[in-house]
Amino acid sequence: MRLGADYYPEHWEKSRWQIDLELMHEAGIRVVRIGEFDWSLFEPREGDYQFAWMDEILDFMEKHSMKVVLGTPSATPPKWMTDKYGDEIYQADIHGNSKIFGTRKHYCFNSDVYREQNRILVEKIASRYGKHPAVEDWQIDNELGWANTTRCYCSKCRSKFQKYLEKKFGTIDRLNEVYGTVFWSQTYNSFDEVIIPQAGACYDTCHDTQGQNPGLLLDFDRFCSDSVISFMKEQADIIRRYSDRPITTNMLDAAVNSGTGIDYFKMSKELDFVTWDNYIEFQWGKAKDETVSRDHALLRSYKHQPFWVMEQQSGACGWSKMGPTPTPGKLRLWTYQAVANGADTVVYFRWRACPFGTEEYWHGILGHDGKPNRRLQEIAQVGAEMEKLSKVYGPLMPKAKVAILKSFDSEWSHAIHKHVENFHYDTLLLDYYRAFYKMGIPVEFAAPQEDLQSYELVLAPALLMVSDEQKKNLEKYVKQGGRLLLTFRSGVKTMENAMLTESVPGSFAEIAGIEIHDYDPLLEKQTTVSGVFGAGTADLWCDIITPGTAETLGVYTSDFYAGTPCFTVNAYGKGSVYYLGCDLDETAMERLARYLCGKTGIPVEAYAIDGVEIVPATDGKQEALFILNHNAYPVFVPLKKTYTEMISGCEVSRAAELKAYDVVILKQQNA
Repeated sequence: MRLGADYYPEHWEKSRWQIDLELMHEAGIRVVRIGEFDWSLFEPREGDYQFAWMDEILDFMEKHSMKVVLGTPSATPPKWMTDKYGDEIYQADIHGNSKIFGTRKHYCFNSDVYREQNRILVEKIASRYGKHPAVEDWQIDNELGWANTTRCYCSKCRSKFQKYLEKKFGTIDRLNEVYGTVFWSQTYNSFDEVIIPQAGACYDTCHDTQGQNPGLLLDFDRFCSDSVISFMKEQADIIRRYSDRPITTNMLDAAVNSGTGIDYFKMSKELDFVTWDNYIEFQWGKAKDETVSRDHALLRSYKHQPFWVMEQQSGACGWSKMGPTPTPGKLRLWTYQAVANGADTVVYFRWRACPFGTEEYWHGILGHDGKPNRRLQEIAQVGAEMEKLSKVYGPLMPKAKVAILKSFDSEWSHAIHKHVENFHYDTLLLDYYRAFYKMGIPVEFAAPQEDLQSYELVLAPALLMVSDEQKKNLEKYVKQGGRLLLTFRSGVKTMENAMLTESVPGSFAEIAGIEIHDYDPLLEKQTTVSGVFGAGTADLWCDIITPGTAETLGVYTSDFYAGTPCFTVNAYGKGSVYYLGCDLDETAMERLARYLCGKTGIPVEAYAIDGVEIVPATDGKQEALFILNHNAYPVFVPLKKTYTEMISGCEVSRAAELKAYDVVILKQQNA
């Protein structure tokens, strides 16, 4: 457990470096990230490579015992390159308009010219610094997928997308068959005719690419994700030829960001560890505490190991305007929330606010004046506490008995065709996560093809499509005694985004023991339900269930299908399959989670205090119970056992008292 900071020494006079490093060490900051935006310094003119400036920085860091994450600068192609190569490297937007110089991430992942320029520079950087004693880790690019930059609609992408489809389908007749291009006379005579799904004929009345073929749209999503992963892997392969230091990239999962369009499970296989950027209260919105917890859970789930926060909010931030300054105590709270949920390193963005450029409003630990302040004092407190805790614990991870299946194929398909107004796949997953979060029960996320045997309960909300491999994996899990929850809009599509012709729930009809011959997408109305979860309401969708071998556990109590099942359970092998045909309001969802825990033997403690996050974690040898108060007022959390509070060293029993935005870390006595 340790702290770091994102640092840009090239932004400051060299006489300042010594002061900065002294302040960092005093605050317990042990690692800095540098270099991820510096292409124009490495190569100010084509073929003119300059390294003396970075040599000086890295040597300075080594001299002052500071470890470094060195970034590759591929996020920021320099002006000379865009002037010379122009459309050969630029992305094109959904209308086909070329992006221009002036921000970042304006390059196309499929540009052969850009990739070659980048390969040359990355190899020179890796060969020069691959064994430098200050370099501890590598970061590839920066925020791959930032601002929807995974989707490019240029001619380069069109050509490579056509080749991608030819490799996948083999013949154009097979593509036409799978996509059903006979609909609306969209039949192609060759792969050279296949389009990329830009804004279409109904753009003005619909949105984005609606109206395009759904199979084509999903394959374009997959192609774009694979293009980004290929671009990243290309750099990783080069670095590994010269360096044995771990490689990562910083992901975007924050609640106030939209999906990046990258399959992070697939990307993570190419990385040694994963990181993400965590902004809780900034210009574009405020994240709820359970949403940040969910995002941490996603990160630790991509490789099922500890992760980093590579950019942790440390001050008021935004571009054209700012979000709120973090209230005293929140920087500490947010840091421990990350640590409790599996982060072994938290790196604050940034060390000092920059007085120039797009992010001049983006405050860091220090303000523009560079003077010590209350934020530095708060982080110094955390740094001292972390060093104390690190003498007792190794990297901590929650031990989850519950998993939520996350399918990027389903995510992209749901975005293409939403089923009903206000349906959002990730929001539905969050609804399930929140219910367990409030009970202090850790949850992980898993891909449908992963080994699930370590989980007592697996939730698969709106798992729209599964491959044969994934279907067999879920069947195996249940047969061997697992408990699986399926919901409406599960198993109803092929992997090519076409509707199955079997009765709903299609791929899962046998294991669920039900058939669905009618359903009701809820538009501007609400339906009531009653079941083992008590009374509740549905606002999005209602499957009208006909049980076969399944037992009814809940029914609708209004509308034309009142009295018909909404919730069932079916015995399958040694396990059980639950099917919930509707969404539920928050209270009913919490009761459902409690019911499922009772059926699976997962103990439920009586925490459930609004705004209080409870995270039991372990380093594999010792246990730690984190209690985090996200409220602006004190709370008392009841305890059943006697603990030692690991920061203060005090004994705690009966109840833990937490001030506003406070944290306690408990270790059970005599455990």
